[in-house]
Amino acid sequence: MNKSLSDIVSNVQNEVLDTSTSIASIIKNYINKRYFQSLRAINWENINTSYTFNTVSGTQSYVLPDDFGKPFIVRDATNNNEISELDYQALISQNISVISSLGLPTQYSIIEDRVQNQPTSSSTLSIVSDSTSDTTQSVLVRGISSSLEVYESVSLNGTSAVITTNSYTRIISISKSAVTSGKVTATSNAAAVTVIAIPPVITTPFYKKITFNYVPSSVVTISIPYYIKPSPLVDDNDYPIIDISDGIELGAIADTWRYKRQFAKASVFEGQFAQFLNDYIWDKENKPNQIQQFIPATFNRDGLY
Repeated sequence: MNKSLSDIVSNVQNEVLDTSTSIASIIKNYINKRYFQSLRAINWENINTSYTFNTVSGTQSYVLPDDFGKPFIVRDATNNNEISELDYQALISQNISVISSLGLPTQYSIIEDRVQNQPTSSSTLSIVSDSTSDTTQSVLVRGISSSLEVYESVSLNGTSAVITTNSYTRIISISKSAVTSGKVTATSNAAAVTVIAIPPVITTPFYKKITFNYVPSSVVTISIPYYIKPSPLVDDNDYPIIDISDGIELGAIADTWRYKRQFAKASVFEGQFAQFLNDYIWDKENKPNQIQQFIPATFNRDGLY
């Protein structure tokens, strides 16, 4: 039976005979470490098959959903064309003379960034939470101002916006000092640009974007079925997305005993965790009636050079 985060933490604490608040925070980190280790080991995959968005003429990059893991396929649904993937360096170097040219997207790259959008011109940032209780946290802004890298810390004032001292031409990163009750949003250029929107439980956000060559010259519908990226267990009532809480407990107990320098006990539970994963993988893959199919795919010669 699957268990909530608070139940897993409590069981680990009881096993290591330590119910202190300080060890609970450490155990939560171990739980998420073992959670994602387990998902990777069993090759967990779930696909959002229905995600689409419309391009904007002249806009090259688009922010992808928070749970975006990796694309399954990318299609121009308007013209019924598949769009090929290149790594970002190749996308730029192979198309350097036309990278800013308008047209139908024929290639794409997935990039990671610390912000959603950059200011369109030098601008201060307006930073606000949508919860009145967010008054004890601060937001650290790093960016380029007058061609120099600068940073500043801004104290949140709930739903009242606070303005940065510096004007930025480019933002390097924005982070929170602690989790918040509400979503924190930073805008620039008189609120015309949403630079970043940080969910309550996230302190150091990262975003995935898709960037195209060519820059879309018109509105087209892009269809991207994608592998879903699981979220960490944060709230006490969070549950693992699959029934592996018993294995997570074993791994977290091993880590906690190791933290307490009880290496013999840690080794015992590490072995039990490994056996749990082996048994789970066997049960998952043991499907006598499943028909294995090999589906060849035609090579796209347009992406060769």
